[in-house]
Amino acid sequence: MADDSKNTLRRGLENIHDPFSSFIRAQTTSSLFLLIATITALWWANSDYSSTYQNLIHTPIGFFMGEFELRASLKHIINDGLMVIFFFLLGLEIKREVLAGDLARPEHRSMLIFCAAGGMVFPALLYSLFNWSLDSQNGWGIPMATDTAFALGALTLVRKHIPVSLLAFIVGLAIVDDLGAILVIAVFYTQEISVMHLSSAFALIALLAVANYAGVRQTLFYIIIGFVAWWAMLKSGVHPTVAGVAIALTVPARPKLTSGKLLGKAKSTINAMQEKTKDVDVLGSKRDHEQVLELRDFAERASTPLRRWEDALSLPVALFILPLFALTNAGVVFSLGSFIESLQHPTGLGIITGLVIGKFIGISGACWLGLRYKIGRLPDGVNFEHVIGVSLIAGIGFTMSTFIAALGFDTNPELLHNAKTSILVASVLSGILGVLYLLIISKKNSEKHGA
Repeated sequence: MADDSKNTLRRGLENIHDPFSSFIRAQTTSSLFLLIATITALWWANSDYSSTYQNLIHTPIGFFMGEFELRASLKHIINDGLMVIFFFLLGLEIKREVLAGDLARPEHRSMLIFCAAGGMVFPALLYSLFNWSLDSQNGWGIPMATDTAFALGALTLVRKHIPVSLLAFIVGLAIVDDLGAILVIAVFYTQEISVMHLSSAFALIALLAVANYAGVRQTLFYIIIGFVAWWAMLKSGVHPTVAGVAIALTVPARPKLTSGKLLGKAKSTINAMQEKTKDVDVLGSKRDHEQVLELRDFAERASTPLRRWEDALSLPVALFILPLFALTNAGVVFSLGSFIESLQHPTGLGIITGLVIGKFIGISGACWLGLRYKIGRLPDGVNFEHVIGVSLIAGIGFTMSTFIAALGFDTNPELLHNAKTSILVASVLSGILGVLYLLIISKKNSEKHGA
């Protein structure tokens, strides 16, 4: 039955808005945006307009006030600034997973950490075998991490053939992977360190932790102190994305009100509103307006800042920040000769072998050992065959691998070009192999049960 209180235009807009909103929030959509940005960057960098692409990403942007000047290229603003928000969101997800997700259960946490460790060590070792004692040895961290967005996007292609718990498994795996990559960035991809700035950054982060313990919940406080901590980390020489994760770990994860107190206070307010004989009038009645705001405040105090900020940032990061990163970093100039040369170079061989084979051996091998020696257990509905498929898909290392490549080969354009080309090839190959494998085992299982 149609709502007569809504005019025709409003009903028409809602019919468009609701499906569009669901589409925007779908996991496949964020993967699609990232894919479109990557393809656009590749086309743009290899088109007749390639000069405009290079001019855009290297265009200096900034401002000055008196003698103070802040200037950086668009690419650096995205990599050192906007990507901090991505890492902040990643830190929030890590904290939530440890407190209330799969990483909160000891048996699942043990298996995830063990599998992720295998998925980090083996790719790094294989890369090092190809690049030992070469200038490109510094890129050993490139094949270590998994791109969560693309990996989940690949899994959604076969979501009808896999258990839902497998999605949670790869999210947990990617989170541990990313945490390892962050530690690698902080320790091994830092050139020079300013002790004074680094100490200031950690002191400010410690202040946020104390504020959390003291019950401070004001968003503005965390934003201001967090921004200063990011600036201090940037000046310290340690990559500022590390500050994003560290700040996220200080965000309050406990609500101000327990659910019991919330229900009691909310019920009394609602009962007071229902005792009135007339309809609630939030426009004409100041009291009704205040009571509705009171209910809103109850709901806010009963939720956690960690959850609210994670929900608020997930869409901007997925639909804006990550696609922008892909657009400014994935523009690899291709020619048949340079393409073949990149894949034959030790850097390319190390990255492709590390992501495609290293991830497969590391994750599935660690899982086999973990099950055999009862180090941990898999989530309900997930078996070893599923983990093999995940270990192949985990070779999609696009975002984090590209990020580490930009750090490791920032002063060597040739090696950076080889690395980006190889990351793209390895990610596509891993995605195809993983999806095909999961489809094949699903078909075999269906035929077995049908027989």
